[in-house]
Amino acid sequence: MALKNVEKYISELLFEHDCVIVPAFGGFVARSSSSYFAKTGNALFPPYKSIVFNKNLSNNDGLLAGYIMRKEGATYQQANTIIENFVSNCKHLLETQKRFEISGLGVLYRNNENTILFEQDVRINYNPNAFGLPVVSAVKIVKEEKVVAIKPELQYRQIIPAEKPKTMRRVAIAASVAALIITVLFLSTKQNPIDNAMATFSPFITKNKIVFAETKINEAIKPIETKIKPIIAPDTTSIDKTIVVKTTKVVVEWYKQPYQIVVGCFAVKQNAYKLINQLEGQSLTASIAGQNEKNLYVVSIAGFDDKETARKKLTEMKKQYPAAWLYKR
Repeated sequence: MALKNVEKYISELLFEHDCVIVPAFGGFVARSSSSYFAKTGNALFPPYKSIVFNKNLSNNDGLLAGYIMRKEGATYQQANTIIENFVSNCKHLLETQKRFEISGLGVLYRNNENTILFEQDVRINYNPNAFGLPVVSAVKIVKEEKVVAIKPELQYRQIIPAEKPKTMRRVAIAASVAALIITVLFLSTKQNPIDNAMATFSPFITKNKIVFAETKINEAIKPIETKIKPIIAPDTTSIDKTIVVKTTKVVVEWYKQPYQIVVGCFAVKQNAYKLINQLEGQSLTASIAGQNEKNLYVVSIAGFDDKETARKKLTEMKKQYPAAWLYKR
């Protein structure tokens, strides 16, 4: 029970102090950080204290022991004994289980190089100025696909009037033609009177009657009637025009590829978002590529479907992130 209390005391001291040393084990150092927005998680974090672990801070400064004395009513020697038991338990769990969780503070674990690392539990904010300020999540608004129907505009039938025949002009032409015909007929039938008289005394000439052909002038000058039908525009009022607006969504799911280039793994999801936010600030694309066999959230900066391409990209990225490695899902 006393060991659990030590975890609680360390956490309480970090609200008031920037460094809490656990003798013969290491120190927890708090650094103030400003608020930030995680683009990937769409979350706004208030100002907070980031906690890091430094194994080189192992000298007893009496801060933790004095706090235990006040809380437990113990002597200085008894307080140090409680701390020694706590440290022994931490080291044992790190050796056997590779991790040790300090309630309300974070997780201590060993990596592949057997180095002790610490991951803060961001659910507790040690900055007193941010008391009562929660993490605000921004929900992305997705526009639903809709069918937009445009009602046909009211259209009217347009009647184009027929062109009026040029009656006067045609009557004038017909009159000129009639006058020309009469003149030709008159000239063709007019003869000299003497020639006509001499012709009657000739025994060889038979008197012929001059017969004028009856010409129906009225029919000749009858104007030509042209029937021009009016043009009627088709009625389009019954045509229904419907425009269907379709949107094409392109989803890039590179983080689901089998080969991932990983730059960090975290037990707390919020910490993974913090790293992603830092990477995006460096113009890099990053995302959570699921959880590994230890249930840690894997932060990846690239994903590929074949191993050879992933290896080439890993060699390139190691120049900027030497600790990056290739992870097979």
